[in-house]
Amino acid sequence: MSREYQVKESKEDIDKLMLTYFNFISGKYLEKALKSFAEKEGYGQEIVFAFFQSDLDEYDMAQLPKPLDEKHVLIELGYPAVEIEQMAFLDFQTFYDYLDKNVKKEVEKTPEKTELINLLAEVKRSLCL
Repeated sequence: MSREYQVKESKEDIDKLMLTYFNFISGKYLEKALKSFAEKEGYGQEIVFAFFQSDLDEYDMAQLPKPLDEKHVLIELGYPAVEIEQMAFLDFQTFYDYLDKNVKKEVEKTPEKTELINLLAEVKRSLCL
């Protein structure tokens, strides 16, 4: 984590951030990401990351602008996806809603990927939603 960052809080900004995140992990990485999320483990590719509290050590937690608790996910985008590192803190329900939307979009494009729907259900159970 770099020292320079922007915390995104508006729905419009978070929508853009999540669009970038899913642009990186859709396709061949989405299944791996869902399996990780079902274990409450973060997942990232190159310069986009989703972190759960258990993914971060004390040093990383101290670098955050606010604490990450066990009911939130931290989404982080780094350079060159964005000029200044961006992050957003999402509660589990909001995070799941983005997952739901993007998994369904992926299954529409590739109907044979029905296992993604089962993995999404596992994530929902894991997050106690």
